[in-house]
Amino acid sequence: MPEKLPDTGPRSIAVFLGTSGSGQALLNILGPLLDKDTRIDLQGVFAVDDDLRHAADLPFVKELCRLTYSVREFHGAEFERTIALRTRTARKALEQLARRTGVAFSFHDVRGATVSLLQKTALSADITFFEPLRLFVTHQVSTPARSRFQRQRYIVAIDDREIGAHALNAVTLLSNGRMQDVTVLISARTMADIDSGQQFVRSRLPSDPADIIFVPQDGLYGLIDVARAKRADMLVLGATEETLKSESLRSLLERLPCPVCLVRSWRGPVT
Repeated sequence: MPEKLPDTGPRSIAVFLGTSGSGQALLNILGPLLDKDTRIDLQGVFAVDDDLRHAADLPFVKELCRLTYSVREFHGAEFERTIALRTRTARKALEQLARRTGVAFSFHDVRGATVSLLQKTALSADITFFEPLRLFVTHQVSTPARSRFQRQRYIVAIDDREIGAHALNAVTLLSNGRMQDVTVLISARTMADIDSGQQFVRSRLPSDPADIIFVPQDGLYGLIDVARAKRADMLVLGATEETLKSESLRSLLERLPCPVCLVRSWRGPVT
């Protein structure tokens, strides 16, 4: 299990909320990471998308609209009441997590285009967590929140050597060092072959992960396809220039069923 990191200055963890209920399931996953550092600035960002026309065009959202709300009600009083309740619930959950782990926290609610707000958040934080886009999902059809004591299945995707090393540091802490819960995906354009990829990964983890998979299809989309097939509880990947493009963030929001951890910079145990 990783040791507590030295106190060498505060680092920022942003939790991007509002895309999928109150975010309680996402917050449950953060505990191990917060427990391993002494100075963290935990930033809650609750985003409200003022333009839901794009989301309303998605097939799964159309079906939910048919079963629950009309498109007209997205912009009505019911929309505002739902947003206000989710904002209060998210703030309370974030505050409780910060108090339990002893870290500083802040909370902001912002309005704008979801992808642009997420992009801005990820560019300013060391690590950004967010959930897939599920607007106005009722209790009966929403994904149940997992207990923070349940084992999680992590997939870490390596698409850049330098930032990939930071992603491996983060997943080591998130998993409490249980490498049997971690699968590593390596993009073909990052490593010349599977042998060099395995050497890179094993030199940066405390023990061998459950699996190391070489993904021949170049780019983020190949990694997303494999991550979907593996049914992970969280995808961890580096916040590269490609990942932070608007179209890449939109794909992560819309195509993945699990939360995402974007790592821009995170020192950690390198063994």
